[in-house]
Amino acid sequence: MDCVSKKHPLSAYLKFFLLPLIGIVAFFVNIPLPSYTIVGATVAENSTILVNHLTSFLRALLWNGNIRVMPYIVLAISVYGLVDLYVRRKKHFSNTVNKVFAVIKMIGVVFVFFAVFHFGPEVMHEPRALLGGRGISAFVMNSILISITISIPLAAIFLPFLLNYGLVEFAGVLVRPIMRPVYRLPGRSAVILVTALLGNFSVGHIAVNGQYEEGHMTERESVAICTSFCNPSIAFMLVLAINTGMMAHWNAFFWSVFLITLIVSFIGVRIFPLSRIPDSYAPGITPHPETVYKHKILQSAFGEALCTAETSQNPFQAIAQILKATFAILAAIIMGAGFSTSVGMLLYFYTPIFEWIGVIFHPILWLVQIPAAEVNMAATGAAISLLEVTIPSLLVSSIDQWSVHIRYMMAVIPLTSVIFLGSFVPSLLSQNIPVKFWHLLVIWFERMVMSIFFAGIFSLILFGIPS
Repeated sequence: MDCVSKKHPLSAYLKFFLLPLIGIVAFFVNIPLPSYTIVGATVAENSTILVNHLTSFLRALLWNGNIRVMPYIVLAISVYGLVDLYVRRKKHFSNTVNKVFAVIKMIGVVFVFFAVFHFGPEVMHEPRALLGGRGISAFVMNSILISITISIPLAAIFLPFLLNYGLVEFAGVLVRPIMRPVYRLPGRSAVILVTALLGNFSVGHIAVNGQYEEGHMTERESVAICTSFCNPSIAFMLVLAINTGMMAHWNAFFWSVFLITLIVSFIGVRIFPLSRIPDSYAPGITPHPETVYKHKILQSAFGEALCTAETSQNPFQAIAQILKATFAILAAIIMGAGFSTSVGMLLYFYTPIFEWIGVIFHPILWLVQIPAAEVNMAATGAAISLLEVTIPSLLVSSIDQWSVHIRYMMAVIPLTSVIFLGSFVPSLLSQNIPVKFWHLLVIWFERMVMSIFFAGIFSLILFGIPS
Protein backbone atom coordinates (compact mmCIF):
# COMPACT_ATOMS: atom_id res chain seq x y z
CA MET A 1 0.00 0.00 0.00
CA ASP A 2 1.41 3.40 -0.96
CA CYS A 3 1.84 6.30 1.46
CA VAL A 4 -1.07 8.29 0.05
CA SER A 5 -3.77 5.67 0.68
CA LYS A 6 -2.21 3.97 3.72
CA LYS A 7 -3.78 4.38 7.15
CA HIS A 8 -1.29 5.71 9.66
CA PRO A 9 -1.26 5.28 13.45
CA LEU A 10 -1.93 8.19 15.80
CA SER A 11 1.77 8.32 16.72
CA ALA A 12 2.65 9.26 13.12
CA TYR A 13 0.22 12.19 13.22
CA LEU A 14 1.60 13.37 16.58
CA LYS A 15 5.19 13.16 15.33
CA PHE A 16 4.39 15.08 12.15
CA PHE A 17 2.32 17.84 13.75
CA LEU A 18 4.30 18.34 16.97
CA LEU A 19 8.00 17.57 16.48
CA PRO A 20 8.61 19.79 13.41
CA LEU A 21 7.13 22.67 15.43
CA ILE A 22 10.23 22.54 17.63
CA GLY A 23 12.44 22.98 14.56
CA ILE A 24 10.20 25.73 13.17
CA VAL A 25 10.37 27.68 16.43
CA ALA A 26 14.15 27.17 16.66
CA PHE A 27 14.90 28.37 13.11
CA PHE A 28 11.99 30.50 11.92
CA VAL A 29 10.32 32.34 14.80
CA ASN A 30 11.77 35.60 16.14
CA ILE A 31 11.65 35.64 19.93
CA PRO A 32 12.16 39.01 21.68
CA LEU A 33 14.31 38.94 24.82
CA PRO A 34 15.33 41.82 27.10
CA SER A 35 18.99 42.45 27.88
CA TYR A 36 20.49 40.33 30.64
CA THR A 37 23.82 39.76 32.33
CA ILE A 38 25.48 36.41 32.98
CA VAL A 39 28.88 35.81 34.66
CA GLY A 40 29.79 39.43 34.05
CA ALA A 41 28.80 39.56 30.37
CA THR A 42 25.80 41.54 29.13
CA VAL A 43 23.69 40.26 26.26
CA ALA A 44 21.87 43.10 24.54
CA GLU A 45 18.13 43.19 24.03
CA ASN A 46 17.34 41.38 20.82
CA SER A 47 14.58 39.80 18.77
CA THR A 48 15.92 36.85 16.81
CA ILE A 49 15.50 33.11 16.33
CA LEU A 50 16.03 30.68 19.21
CA VAL A 51 19.28 29.26 17.80
CA ASN A 52 20.82 32.74 17.72
CA HIS A 53 19.60 33.46 21.26
CA LEU A 54 21.23 30.26 22.50
CA THR A 55 24.42 31.12 20.61
CA SER A 56 24.54 34.55 22.28
CA PHE A 57 23.88 32.97 25.69
CA LEU A 58 26.69 30.41 25.36
CA ARG A 59 29.08 32.99 23.95
CA ALA A 60 28.41 35.22 26.96
CA LEU A 61 28.64 32.31 29.39
CA LEU A 62 31.83 30.76 28.02
CA TRP A 63 33.70 33.67 26.43
CA ASN A 64 32.52 37.25 26.90
CA GLY A 65 32.15 37.02 30.68
CA ASN A 66 34.38 35.88 33.52
CA ILE A 67 34.51 32.26 32.35
CA ARG A 68 36.68 32.50 29.22
CA VAL A 69 37.06 28.85 28.23
CA MET A 70 35.90 28.90 24.59
CA PRO A 71 39.41 29.08 23.07
CA TYR A 72 40.34 25.91 24.98
CA ILE A 73 37.20 24.17 23.73
CA VAL A 74 38.13 25.20 20.17
CA LEU A 75 41.64 23.85 20.74
CA ALA A 76 40.37 20.56 22.18
CA ILE A 77 38.12 19.97 19.17
CA SER A 78 40.95 20.79 16.75
CA VAL A 79 43.27 18.34 18.58
CA TYR A 80 40.54 15.71 18.28
CA GLY A 81 40.53 16.41 14.54
CA LEU A 82 44.30 15.96 14.47
CA VAL A 83 43.99 12.57 16.17
CA ASP A 84 41.24 11.65 13.72
CA LEU A 85 43.61 12.42 10.82
CA TYR A 86 46.01 9.84 12.21
CA VAL A 87 43.43 7.19 13.20
CA ARG A 88 41.53 7.33 9.90
CA ARG A 89 44.51 7.86 7.60
CA LYS A 90 42.95 5.94 4.69
CA LYS A 91 40.00 8.36 4.53
CA HIS A 92 42.02 11.56 4.91
CA PHE A 93 44.95 10.59 2.65
CA SER A 94 43.05 8.67 -0.04
CA ASN A 95 43.91 11.04 -2.92
CA THR A 96 45.99 14.11 -3.69
CA VAL A 97 43.30 16.65 -2.74
CA ASN A 98 42.60 14.90 0.56
CA LYS A 99 46.33 14.76 1.30
CA VAL A 100 46.71 18.49 0.65
CA PHE A 101 43.76 19.33 2.89
CA ALA A 102 45.03 16.96 5.58
CA VAL A 103 48.30 18.91 5.68
CA ILE A 104 46.35 22.20 5.69
CA LYS A 105 44.33 20.97 8.66
CA MET A 106 47.50 20.04 10.54
CA ILE A 107 48.92 23.52 10.00
CA GLY A 108 45.55 24.95 10.98
CA VAL A 109 45.92 23.40 14.44
CA VAL A 110 49.22 25.28 14.80
CA PHE A 111 47.41 28.57 14.11
CA VAL A 112 44.82 27.63 16.75
CA PHE A 113 47.65 27.15 19.25
CA PHE A 114 48.98 30.61 18.31
CA ALA A 115 45.57 32.13 19.07
CA VAL A 116 44.94 30.28 22.34
CA PHE A 117 48.33 30.75 23.98
CA HIS A 118 49.31 34.08 22.34
CA PHE A 119 52.67 32.97 21.00
CA GLY A 120 54.21 32.53 17.58
CA PRO A 121 55.29 35.09 14.96
CA GLU A 122 54.70 38.72 15.87
CA VAL A 123 52.81 39.28 12.60
CA MET A 124 50.01 37.08 13.98
CA HIS A 125 49.48 39.31 17.03
CA GLU A 126 50.29 42.81 15.78
CA PRO A 127 47.19 45.08 16.27
CA ARG A 128 45.61 46.14 12.98
CA ALA A 129 43.05 48.88 12.42
CA LEU A 130 41.17 46.83 9.80
CA LEU A 131 40.58 44.12 12.40
CA GLY A 132 39.32 46.48 15.06
CA GLY A 133 42.70 46.80 16.76
CA ARG A 134 43.12 43.04 17.08
CA GLY A 135 45.84 40.84 15.67
CA ILE A 136 45.17 38.19 13.04
CA SER A 137 45.13 35.35 15.59
CA ALA A 138 42.68 37.14 17.87
CA PHE A 139 40.44 38.07 14.93
CA VAL A 140 40.34 34.50 13.61
CA MET A 141 39.61 33.06 17.05
CA ASN A 142 37.04 35.60 18.21
CA SER A 143 35.20 36.38 14.98
CA ILE A 144 35.27 32.99 13.28
CA LEU A 145 36.35 29.93 15.28
CA ILE A 146 34.44 30.62 18.50
CA SER A 147 31.29 31.56 16.56
CA ILE A 148 31.21 28.38 14.49
CA THR A 149 32.14 26.18 17.46
CA ILE A 150 29.05 27.40 19.31
CA SER A 151 26.54 27.84 16.49
CA ILE A 152 27.09 24.64 14.49
CA PRO A 153 26.38 22.11 17.29
CA LEU A 154 23.43 24.19 18.54
CA ALA A 155 21.87 24.29 15.09
CA ALA A 156 22.54 20.56 14.63
CA ILE A 157 20.55 19.75 17.78
CA PHE A 158 17.39 21.24 16.27
CA LEU A 159 17.98 20.07 12.70
CA PRO A 160 16.41 16.57 13.09
CA PHE A 161 13.10 18.17 14.06
CA LEU A 162 12.98 19.81 10.62
CA LEU A 163 14.35 16.90 8.60
CA ASN A 164 13.27 13.62 10.20
CA TYR A 165 9.55 13.85 10.91
CA GLY A 166 7.86 14.63 7.62
CA LEU A 167 8.22 18.38 7.15
CA VAL A 168 10.78 18.02 4.34
CA GLU A 169 8.58 15.48 2.53
CA PHE A 170 5.45 17.59 2.98
CA ALA A 171 7.03 20.82 1.72
CA GLY A 172 8.93 18.93 -0.97
CA VAL A 173 5.77 17.63 -2.62
CA LEU A 174 4.17 21.09 -2.58
CA VAL A 175 7.10 23.02 -4.10
CA ARG A 176 8.31 20.26 -6.42
CA PRO A 177 6.42 21.74 -9.41
CA ILE A 178 8.55 24.89 -8.97
CA MET A 179 11.93 23.53 -7.89
CA ARG A 180 12.20 20.87 -10.62
CA PRO A 181 11.66 23.03 -13.72
CA VAL A 182 13.27 26.20 -12.34
CA TYR A 183 16.30 24.80 -10.49
CA ARG A 184 16.44 21.16 -11.62
CA LEU A 185 16.40 20.19 -7.95
CA PRO A 186 14.08 18.15 -5.70
CA GLY A 187 11.37 19.97 -3.81
CA ARG A 188 12.93 19.10 -0.45
CA SER A 189 15.86 21.39 -1.31
CA ALA A 190 13.60 24.39 -0.59
CA VAL A 191 13.44 23.45 3.09
CA ILE A 192 17.23 23.11 3.22
CA LEU A 193 17.60 26.52 1.54
CA VAL A 194 15.58 28.25 4.26
CA THR A 195 17.17 26.19 7.05
CA ALA A 196 20.69 27.13 5.92
CA LEU A 197 19.72 30.79 5.58
CA LEU A 198 18.33 30.95 9.11
CA GLY A 199 20.74 28.52 10.74
CA ASN A 200 24.14 28.12 9.11
CA PHE A 201 25.59 26.90 5.80
CA SER A 202 27.13 23.92 7.65
CA VAL A 203 23.63 22.91 8.80
CA GLY A 204 22.64 22.82 5.13
CA HIS A 205 25.71 20.72 4.29
CA ILE A 206 24.90 18.22 7.04
CA ALA A 207 21.28 18.03 5.92
CA VAL A 208 22.18 17.49 2.26
CA ASN A 209 24.80 14.89 3.21
CA GLY A 210 22.14 12.92 5.07
CA GLN A 211 19.76 13.11 2.10
CA TYR A 212 22.54 11.97 -0.26
CA GLU A 213 23.57 9.04 1.94
CA GLU A 214 19.93 7.93 2.25
CA GLY A 215 19.42 7.95 -1.53
CA HIS A 216 17.05 10.93 -1.65
CA MET A 217 19.40 13.11 -3.72
CA THR A 218 21.87 12.46 -6.52
CA GLU A 219 25.46 13.64 -6.68
CA ARG A 220 24.56 16.56 -8.97
CA GLU A 221 21.60 17.61 -6.83
CA SER A 222 23.64 17.46 -3.63
CA VAL A 223 26.54 19.53 -4.97
CA ALA A 224 24.14 22.02 -6.60
CA ILE A 225 22.20 22.60 -3.37
CA CYS A 226 25.35 22.93 -1.24
CA THR A 227 27.02 25.41 -3.60
CA SER A 228 23.91 27.37 -4.62
CA PHE A 229 21.64 27.64 -1.61
CA CYS A 230 23.70 27.00 1.54
CA ASN A 231 24.43 30.70 2.01
CA PRO A 232 26.09 32.21 5.05
CA SER A 233 23.31 32.68 7.58
CA ILE A 234 21.32 35.71 8.72
CA ALA A 235 23.88 36.07 11.53
CA PHE A 236 26.55 36.73 8.87
CA MET A 237 24.16 39.07 7.06
CA LEU A 238 23.75 41.13 10.22
CA VAL A 239 27.52 41.42 10.67
CA LEU A 240 28.00 42.59 7.08
CA ALA A 241 25.07 45.00 7.30
CA ILE A 242 26.45 46.58 10.48
CA ASN A 243 30.00 46.86 9.10
CA THR A 244 28.84 48.55 5.90
CA GLY A 245 26.05 50.73 7.29
CA MET A 246 23.36 48.69 5.50
CA MET A 247 21.23 48.31 8.64
CA ALA A 248 19.63 51.59 7.59
CA HIS A 249 18.47 49.74 4.45
CA TRP A 250 17.94 46.32 6.07
CA ASN A 251 14.78 45.24 4.24
CA ALA A 252 16.16 46.20 0.82
CA PHE A 253 19.48 44.53 1.66
CA PHE A 254 17.95 41.28 2.97
CA TRP A 255 15.47 40.74 0.15
CA SER A 256 17.92 41.71 -2.57
CA VAL A 257 20.41 39.14 -1.22
CA PHE A 258 17.65 36.53 -1.38
CA LEU A 259 16.57 37.50 -4.90
CA ILE A 260 20.13 37.69 -6.27
CA THR A 261 20.87 34.25 -4.81
CA LEU A 262 17.83 32.83 -6.60
CA ILE A 263 18.74 34.51 -9.91
CA VAL A 264 22.40 33.45 -9.80
CA SER A 265 21.44 29.88 -8.83
CA PHE A 266 18.92 29.68 -11.69
CA ILE A 267 21.80 30.31 -14.12
CA GLY A 268 24.45 28.38 -12.20
CA VAL A 269 22.70 25.01 -12.24
CA ARG A 270 22.53 25.19 -16.05
CA ILE A 271 26.23 25.78 -16.77
CA PHE A 272 29.49 23.91 -16.21
CA PRO A 273 30.44 22.38 -13.83
CA LEU A 274 27.09 21.81 -12.10
CA SER A 275 25.34 20.87 -15.34
CA ARG A 276 27.95 18.16 -16.06
CA ILE A 277 27.96 16.38 -12.69
CA PRO A 278 26.30 12.95 -13.05
CA ASP A 279 22.87 12.24 -11.58
CA SER A 280 24.18 9.17 -9.76
CA TYR A 281 23.33 8.07 -6.25
CA ALA A 282 25.72 7.23 -3.42
CA PRO A 283 27.54 3.91 -3.95
CA GLY A 284 25.73 0.94 -2.43
CA ILE A 285 22.64 2.99 -1.58
CA THR A 286 19.13 2.15 -2.80
CA PRO A 287 17.83 5.24 -4.61
CA HIS A 288 14.70 6.89 -3.20
CA PRO A 289 13.95 9.66 -5.72
CA GLU A 290 10.97 11.93 -5.19
CA THR A 291 7.69 10.66 -6.55
CA VAL A 292 6.06 12.96 -9.09
CA TYR A 293 2.43 13.70 -8.19
CA LYS A 294 0.15 15.34 -10.75
CA HIS A 295 -3.11 14.96 -8.83
CA LYS A 296 -4.15 15.24 -5.17
CA ILE A 297 -0.93 17.08 -4.37
CA LEU A 298 -1.95 18.14 -0.84
CA GLN A 299 -3.17 14.64 0.02
CA SER A 300 0.06 13.19 -1.40
CA ALA A 301 2.13 15.63 0.66
CA PHE A 302 0.41 14.51 3.87
CA GLY A 303 0.81 10.87 2.91
CA GLU A 304 4.56 11.11 2.34
CA ALA A 305 5.02 13.14 5.51
CA LEU A 306 3.13 10.62 7.65
CA CYS A 307 5.07 7.68 6.16
CA THR A 308 8.33 9.35 7.13
CA ALA A 309 7.09 10.27 10.61
CA GLU A 310 5.82 6.73 11.24
CA THR A 311 9.19 5.09 10.50
CA SER A 312 11.41 7.77 12.08
CA GLN A 313 13.63 7.18 15.10
CA ASN A 314 12.94 8.95 18.38
CA PRO A 315 14.32 12.50 18.73
CA PHE A 316 17.00 11.59 21.26
CA GLN A 317 18.49 8.97 18.94
CA ALA A 318 18.33 11.40 16.00
CA ILE A 319 20.04 14.18 17.98
CA ALA A 320 22.76 11.82 19.24
CA GLN A 321 23.39 10.58 15.70
CA ILE A 322 23.66 14.04 14.16
CA LEU A 323 25.84 15.39 16.97
CA LYS A 324 28.25 12.48 16.49
CA ALA A 325 28.55 13.35 12.79
CA THR A 326 28.69 17.09 13.51
CA PHE A 327 31.57 16.81 15.97
CA ALA A 328 33.92 15.36 13.35
CA ILE A 329 32.73 17.92 10.80
CA LEU A 330 33.26 20.76 13.27
CA ALA A 331 36.85 19.64 13.91
CA ALA A 332 37.55 19.72 10.17
CA ILE A 333 35.97 23.17 9.85
CA ILE A 334 38.00 24.61 12.73
CA MET A 335 41.26 23.23 11.36
CA GLY A 336 40.56 24.36 7.79
CA ALA A 337 39.32 27.80 8.82
CA GLY A 338 42.26 28.26 11.18
CA PHE A 339 44.64 27.80 8.27
CA SER A 340 42.88 29.47 5.35
CA THR A 341 41.75 32.58 7.20
CA SER A 342 45.11 33.13 8.92
CA VAL A 343 47.17 32.59 5.78
CA GLY A 344 44.72 34.58 3.68
CA MET A 345 44.93 37.56 6.02
CA LEU A 346 48.72 37.42 5.86
CA LEU A 347 48.53 37.38 2.07
CA TYR A 348 46.19 40.36 2.12
CA PHE A 349 48.40 42.45 4.43
CA TYR A 350 51.76 41.57 2.87
CA THR A 351 51.13 40.78 -0.82
CA PRO A 352 49.11 42.29 -3.70
CA ILE A 353 47.66 38.90 -4.68
CA PHE A 354 44.02 39.83 -4.04
CA GLU A 355 44.44 43.05 -6.00
CA TRP A 356 45.81 41.00 -8.90
CA ILE A 357 42.90 38.56 -8.75
CA GLY A 358 40.48 41.47 -8.47
CA VAL A 359 41.61 42.91 -11.81
CA ILE A 360 39.44 40.22 -13.44
CA PHE A 361 36.34 41.93 -12.05
CA HIS A 362 37.16 45.50 -13.13
CA PRO A 363 35.16 45.38 -16.42
CA ILE A 364 31.99 44.23 -14.65
CA LEU A 365 32.33 46.91 -11.99
CA TRP A 366 32.76 49.57 -14.67
CA LEU A 367 29.70 48.16 -16.44
CA VAL A 368 27.52 48.65 -13.34
CA GLN A 369 28.92 52.18 -12.88
CA ILE A 370 30.82 51.79 -9.63
CA PRO A 371 32.74 55.09 -9.17
CA ALA A 372 36.18 54.88 -10.81
CA ALA A 373 37.95 55.75 -7.55
CA GLU A 374 36.30 52.76 -5.86
CA VAL A 375 36.66 50.10 -8.56
CA ASN A 376 39.98 48.79 -7.27
CA MET A 377 38.69 48.48 -3.69
CA ALA A 378 35.49 46.77 -4.86
CA ALA A 379 37.48 44.32 -7.01
CA THR A 380 39.86 43.55 -4.15
CA GLY A 381 36.89 42.97 -1.84
CA ALA A 382 35.33 40.61 -4.36
CA ALA A 383 38.56 38.62 -4.61
CA ILE A 384 39.18 38.43 -0.88
CA SER A 385 35.62 37.18 -0.26
CA LEU A 386 36.92 33.83 -1.51
CA LEU A 387 38.84 33.78 1.76
CA GLU A 388 36.17 34.84 4.28
CA VAL A 389 32.82 36.58 3.98
CA THR A 390 33.23 39.31 6.59
CA ILE A 391 36.53 40.79 5.36
CA PRO A 392 35.13 42.75 2.33
CA SER A 393 32.76 44.60 4.65
CA LEU A 394 35.69 45.58 6.88
CA LEU A 395 37.42 47.21 3.89
CA VAL A 396 34.59 49.77 3.60
CA SER A 397 33.64 50.05 7.27
CA SER A 398 34.66 53.74 7.25
CA ILE A 399 31.18 54.64 6.04
CA ASP A 400 31.81 58.33 5.33
CA GLN A 401 34.68 57.48 2.98
CA TRP A 402 32.81 55.17 0.59
CA SER A 403 29.70 55.49 -1.57
CA VAL A 404 26.55 53.59 -0.62
CA HIS A 405 26.92 51.58 -3.84
CA ILE A 406 30.27 49.99 -2.96
CA ARG A 407 29.19 49.48 0.67
CA TYR A 408 26.06 47.69 -0.55
CA MET A 409 28.07 45.49 -2.91
CA MET A 410 30.66 44.59 -0.26
CA ALA A 411 27.78 43.41 1.93
CA VAL A 412 25.92 41.52 -0.81
CA ILE A 413 28.41 39.72 -3.06
CA PRO A 414 30.19 37.69 -0.35
CA LEU A 415 26.77 36.25 0.53
CA THR A 416 25.43 35.56 -2.96
CA SER A 417 28.69 34.03 -4.23
CA VAL A 418 28.16 31.52 -1.37
CA ILE A 419 31.56 29.74 -1.46
CA PHE A 420 34.53 30.79 0.68
CA LEU A 421 37.62 29.00 1.96
CA GLY A 422 37.44 30.10 5.59
CA SER A 423 34.89 27.58 6.86
CA PHE A 424 32.48 26.84 3.98
CA VAL A 425 34.90 24.70 1.95
CA PRO A 426 36.21 22.70 4.95
CA SER A 427 32.60 22.07 5.98
CA LEU A 428 31.58 20.82 2.53
CA LEU A 429 34.70 18.72 1.96
CA SER A 430 34.25 17.03 5.33
CA GLN A 431 30.95 15.53 4.12
CA ASN A 432 30.67 12.36 2.04
CA ILE A 433 29.33 14.29 -0.96
CA PRO A 434 31.79 13.72 -3.86
CA VAL A 435 32.61 17.34 -4.67
CA LYS A 436 35.83 18.37 -6.44
CA PHE A 437 37.84 21.26 -5.01
CA TRP A 438 38.60 22.76 -8.42
CA HIS A 439 34.88 22.66 -9.21
CA LEU A 440 34.30 24.80 -6.11
CA LEU A 441 36.77 27.40 -7.38
CA VAL A 442 35.08 27.50 -10.80
CA ILE A 443 31.63 27.79 -9.22
CA TRP A 444 32.84 30.58 -6.94
CA PHE A 445 34.23 32.53 -9.92
CA GLU A 446 31.01 32.09 -11.94
CA ARG A 447 28.82 33.11 -9.02
CA MET A 448 31.06 36.09 -8.19
CA VAL A 449 30.88 37.43 -11.76
CA MET A 450 27.09 37.11 -11.74
CA SER A 451 26.83 38.47 -8.18
CA ILE A 452 28.79 41.61 -9.06
CA PHE A 453 26.63 42.20 -12.13
CA PHE A 454 23.25 41.69 -10.45
CA ALA A 455 24.27 43.41 -7.19
CA GLY A 456 25.45 46.35 -9.31
CA ILE A 457 22.08 46.48 -11.07
CA PHE A 458 20.25 46.34 -7.74
CA SER A 459 22.46 49.10 -6.31
CA LEU A 460 21.51 51.37 -9.23
CA ILE A 461 17.81 50.57 -8.73
CA LEU A 462 17.93 51.12 -4.96
CA PHE A 463 20.31 54.07 -4.71
CA GLY A 464 20.37 55.66 -8.15
CA ILE A 465 23.36 56.40 -10.40
CA PRO A 466 26.52 57.32 -8.41
CA SER A 467 27.49 60.97 -8.60
